[in-house]
Amino acid sequence: MFSKPYRIFRKMSSVTKFTKSILIIAVLVSVCSGLMACNTPASVPVGGPTSDAKAVAEYTGKKILFVNSYHEGYEWSDGIESGLQEVLKDTGVEVKFVRMDTKNNPSVEFAVEAGKAAKAEIDAFQPDVLIAADDNAQKYVIVPYYMGSSQPVVFCGINWDASNYNYPASNITGMIEVELPDRLIEHLETYAKGQKVGYLTVDSETERSVAAIYNERFFNGEMEIYWVETWEDYKATFIQAQAEVDILFLGNNAGIDYWNLEEAEKFVVDNIEVPTGSINDWMAPYALITLAKSSYEQGEWAAQAALRILKGTPASEIPLVENKIGELILNLDLADKLGVVFPPSLLKVAEIYE
Repeated sequence: MFSKPYRIFRKMSSVTKFTKSILIIAVLVSVCSGLMACNTPASVPVGGPTSDAKAVAEYTGKKILFVNSYHEGYEWSDGIESGLQEVLKDTGVEVKFVRMDTKNNPSVEFAVEAGKAAKAEIDAFQPDVLIAADDNAQKYVIVPYYMGSSQPVVFCGINWDASNYNYPASNITGMIEVELPDRLIEHLETYAKGQKVGYLTVDSETERSVAAIYNERFFNGEMEIYWVETWEDYKATFIQAQAEVDILFLGNNAGIDYWNLEEAEKFVVDNIEVPTGSINDWMAPYALITLAKSSYEQGEWAAQAALRILKGTPASEIPLVENKIGELILNLDLADKLGVVFPPSLLKVAEIYE
């Protein structure tokens, strides 16, 4: 897939650095197995001088509003926005972004008010299609205000199961977000001294839900879970976990107070004793192996579904799907520290963090 045996990847600033070279998970398996008020920018007409005239004419006057549960600068939702913009940029569709900022403001009270503000923006803009990303956009905007309405909705970023929102609905379709923690653990077991798995992550509603699903579906309830709220908590718990588990699964760091980007990478290199892994690409500096889902894929698919709706296909006729794209990332600094030597079969298909 690459012109070189592997690509050297250096410091991450956004998820888009990862989305330029994506591997289909099916390929990975066959080769490698062995979450303030709404920040609402002005609407953006998407298109340019290279737009196809026929496509632009087809969508002239059409509007899409994207409700982001989180904030600009959060790698996951930035990637969704990038995928959406790439699909829509040459269509002439007018796009408006509403960001709820509930990652920085996790209280229910804030989310309720952010949902009301988002609804006001939606009602003023009157979009032809709504796209809603991640759980809080569903919980505080789509379900209370648009479920079963005439407003077409495309969702993305809902982990594992959308039935708790009663999706799909007559006006709602979307992409369900799934992961492969079991496949990641199979990779890590190769370099571990035992099979006891730990999960270190921010203490949030979303992560509690994810951790419960992991434990039930993949680890028979035996996964040790470590909840943290601050950077100091994270450091102490990371060190503690080195002595208590054989493999440390790293969840989300977004929402951990005072997370220190400058210190974090060196801290992990200095203190790691057991193999670490993650399904979040921005955690690659701290994970020996990352098997990452693609947020870009979520936005790309949502935009394509929205275009189908604009062309006349009812949302009810677009079936729910699951994400299929993933990316393997290997961290050579952590490999050196742990004495791990990756086989050529992995190096050939992986992004390299070094």
